[in-house]
Amino acid sequence: MLFKSIKNCPMKKIINYILALILSVSILHMKAQNTAEQSDDYRRIAIAPTLPTDLQQYPQAAQNILLNKMKNIVGLNGMSALEGSNIFIMYPQVALISSEITGTAPAMYALKLEVIFNVADFFTGNVYASASHEVRGVAKTEQLAYSAAFKQIPERAGKYKLMMDKAKNEILSYYNTYCDLVISRANSLAAQRRWIDALNLLNSVPPVCRDCFDEANLVAEIIAGDMPYILEDEATGDSNLPIKEIESSDRVELGNGVFIRYKNARLIGDITTVYFELISNNEDDYDQHFYRIYDTFIINEKGEELRIKQMTVGKKQSNYYIKATLIPEVNTELVCEFPKVKEVKMLRFMINDNLFRFKNIVLTQ
Repeated sequence: MLFKSIKNCPMKKIINYILALILSVSILHMKAQNTAEQSDDYRRIAIAPTLPTDLQQYPQAAQNILLNKMKNIVGLNGMSALEGSNIFIMYPQVALISSEITGTAPAMYALKLEVIFNVADFFTGNVYASASHEVRGVAKTEQLAYSAAFKQIPERAGKYKLMMDKAKNEILSYYNTYCDLVISRANSLAAQRRWIDALNLLNSVPPVCRDCFDEANLVAEIIAGDMPYILEDEATGDSNLPIKEIESSDRVELGNGVFIRYKNARLIGDITTVYFELISNNEDDYDQHFYRIYDTFIINEKGEELRIKQMTVGKKQSNYYIKATLIPEVNTELVCEFPKVKEVKMLRFMINDNLFRFKNIVLTQ
């Protein structure tokens, strides 16, 4: 029917129709592309779920539930739930609306609470976005009733998405306006020999804030280069660090209950991409640090050393430092990108004060 109706139209109308169709498809493509780019930018933003001291009156189990709820809300909305973030936090406020003991046998504690989540600036206390929800909990003890109530918080509720969307816009505005303050704080932390805190702060700047992002990367490379870190002397082969020679098929323990396993290597365009996976056998989440990533290299078929362009762990990307939170029983992908080569004779990088050399890496197209 569509082609029949076009056939009966004058040529000018047909041309106008085709142009309109092309324009509409282009607009849809640009919208989808912009949405994807924004999603990638947001994942760099780090928000630290935090429990104020006045919540210590609640049972530890109830506090843990609140903390996990905040982590999930942040993560579900495409941002990084990074504990120890230097700028942005999420914290709860809890108001007791009613409390009673039921007349049933056995007697039960019935609580009605209002829980408010706030996204705020850690330094100034300025709140960027908030959302509240009423919950009820009934249990044999008051402590268990609080836990039961907090479990009712709906992490996927639309109100939390709206809260996080508003916070995203405010945070991006912060980086665009106060980039010099971010850089100053990072340099101050580095001067106190708190290099990891400084790098975490700089690594939180999202790519969409292009000027601040570029400046943060330059400062981060300087700070990472100044860190007291012992590397192998390539000229003499001397090193104070253990060197582990590894066949590419091996699963290797990195220490602290964390293992790495080689997956495959591919040539994608002009990039040599090597894939690993990280496995945590810890009972709780574990923060794995990757320092001075730019010292990672491969040796090609000519015996030349080619430095890494970028490392990706989970959703975090950098060529100088990454702090990745590994979840038990959930494998995390680690990707190393290098310049184009014909063969990978060896890959070397450092993790947990050990030098690892992966040999016999087969490169596929």
